Amino acid sequence: EESRYAPGFSEATPQRTWSVAKSIASTLVGMAVHSGESAVEDPVGLNYWNEGGGVDARASITIDHALRMATGRYSDTAGNRTDPIYWGGATIDENMTKWPLIHSPGTVYRYANNDTLLAVKAVDQYLYYYTPAALLAQMDMTNTVIETDWKGGYVLSSQVWSTAPDLANLGQLYLNNGVWNGERLLPENWRDYVSDPSGPQPEGRQWGYGAGWWTFRRPEGNAFEGVPDDAFAARGNRGQYVVVVPSRNIVIVRRGEDKVGTRFDIAAFTRDVLATLD
Repeated sequence: EESRYAPGFSEATPQRTWSVAKSIASTLVGMAVHSGESAVEDPVGLNYWNEGGGVDARASITIDHALRMATGRYSDTAGNRTDPIYWGGATIDENMTKWPLIHSPGTVYRYANNDTLLAVKAVDQYLYYYTPAALLAQMDMTNTVIETDWKGGYVLSSQVWSTAPDLANLGQLYLNNGVWNGERLLPENWRDYVSDPSGPQPEGRQWGYGAGWWTFRRPEGNAFEGVPDDAFAARGNRGQYVVVVPSRNIVIVRRGEDKVGTRFDIAAFTRDVLATLD
């Protein structure tokens, strides 16, 4: 294990994870699935979509669709920023659930914060009894804080604060294929599931998308020379990354405070780190 920090930062410095939170959300959903309380094929279960005796097509949206950014719902902005939730005082229920369908669920990829929030909403009964803080403590992520809206809804699309060691533990859980200190926390197939770009994919991108995690390979192949096909990553704005490479038995955490408009090349960094270990 090796760690390096810039002046003014240390292993105890929390930073906002931005969209690395989506991979944490996927992990919590995986714990709910492992408990038997949920399955990824289950509808997200927002019953009021069927109120009034009619049939609402959104009732066919599954947890899998939500994790894969493939609900088919309209997004008001690119990336579906959800500013009303982050900074405007709106609740998740008010802002996340209302968007209509514009595509059949499971047919089109569109990156959307609201899809991750929908996946978390689908397991909210599980998270009511087993809080995210308690679940993360099982993998020693005790310095990770998940913000909520004012009604207690977990804003797991971006609003999470964490430290580098905690994020390394997140990656290590996947390196261990869902086992921590001898206890299975995730289903046996969860690592393969989240890192499989089997759903609709981002257009015009080298990256693929799994279920809450980005993949270095796409269905048509891997565009990143020097990075194994099984590598997958949590990616956040301003330079937050957790890369898991099972075939090389390594987790890479990179945190930054990158300026708007700049983008750290995590693929090249991963390739270079792996090359030093050859």
